[in-house]
Amino acid sequence: MKTSNLILLAMGLFAVAFIVAMTVIFCIKDSVPDTLIQYTLGAGGVEALLLAGIKISKVRAGGKEGEEE
Repeated sequence: MKTSNLILLAMGLFAVAFIVAMTVIFCIKDSVPDTLIQYTLGAGGVEALLLAGIKISKVRAGGKEGEEE
């Protein structure tokens, strides 16, 4: 697998685990840590945007799709 695909897979698994954990915390404590959710999911969005920027720059530079990263 390419490195970017592994990073996206790890981000997706972390996001799912984080959302499940926040749901459990909400059910038990009856409160939501809004700031933690905002910054955690925001950081994941920034990471995804950076990966997209890298991919776009490689396509514009003429990088081959099948190249190993």
